[in-house]
Amino acid sequence: MRTGASGVLVVLRGNSGSGKSTVARLVQAGFGPGECLVVPQDTVRRELLGDTDSAGAGDIDLIETIAGWGLARGLVVVVEGILNAGRYQRALERLAGMASGSHFFGWDLPLEETLRRHGTRTKADAFTADEMSDWYHGWQPLDFVTERRFDTSVSAREAADRVLEASRHGGL
Repeated sequence: MRTGASGVLVVLRGNSGSGKSTVARLVQAGFGPGECLVVPQDTVRRELLGDTDSAGAGDIDLIETIAGWGLARGLVVVVEGILNAGRYQRALERLAGMASGSHFFGWDLPLEETLRRHGTRTKADAFTADEMSDWYHGWQPLDFVTERRFDTSVSAREAADRVLEASRHGGL
């Protein structure tokens, strides 16, 4: 934990199956114990709240509360998920305002690539291609920050290395 300063916010956004969770785990492993908090949208929404992605479910508030807790303690806080711009951008903007620095990354992948990547995951049977197609929204930029974009040419390791480099050097 860093003392005397707010933590650093890292946001990893993109469609289901793009690699966000893998990169978040790699980033967390790049820090010492207790230095990096990962806040996965799906864990908050599905496991903690037992809810689907419905308006008013409380997931946005809970993500903001958990991430804010980590930022107030000087941690590197990685918020990762689909994080649809229309629903999450104001909470993400508030979190960026709480941080000593912030870094936003987004996966800009075609549906076919997210389906291909999903097929390689251990939880490939958990979601159908039709469900993933329903969740797919293409590129949705946030209106308050320029996100660094990852395309199909960037591996999970390369993405994690870029995120680690950015998060270790303060923020925007």
